[in-house]
Amino acid sequence: MTMELRKFGKRDIPDLFSWFGTERDVLQWAGAALSWPLNRREFIDLIKQHRGPTAQREVWAVTKDGRMIGHFQIGLNRRLRTAGLGRIALSPSARGLKLSEPLMELIVERTFSHDWVHRCDLLVYAHNLAAIRAYESAGFVLEGTRRETTPIGDEIWDTHIMSLLRREFDKRTERE
Repeated sequence: MTMELRKFGKRDIPDLFSWFGTERDVLQWAGAALSWPLNRREFIDLIKQHRGPTAQREVWAVTKDGRMIGHFQIGLNRRLRTAGLGRIALSPSARGLKLSEPLMELIVERTFSHDWVHRCDLLVYAHNLAAIRAYESAGFVLEGTRRETTPIGDEIWDTHIMSLLRREFDKRTERE
């Protein structure tokens, strides 16, 4: 069975939170905007942003065989015609099953289903090579590196910015 999207709801919070066992895991997945330990109230506030025809954020659950196996969010800026992807994750049980490519296909299709989106971008830590490969396979291009942006313990992580433009997405879909 194929992967499907549904709005992420309060019922999904415990499953999602169980995917991340450490502050480092949460930081790599969500950046510094979410607290550690994860906070249910913060997430409910995010879910509320996914309301109405002019939502500023979409919060999605990805399901396979009726079970949530993935999560992602899209920040929407109509004025700038941009969509920012974030908090992309596969459940631990779904990792290593070659689902990142179809997951990214689903995410990119959802993002560009908004006909006003011209640019889709994301941030990824430079050491997260598996995620970078998945983004590149979906057509994202590395634009640059923000050096030493995120301290965690004795480390300081670099952050890449990657993007996919509407014309690049359209060209990919024409070939399929």
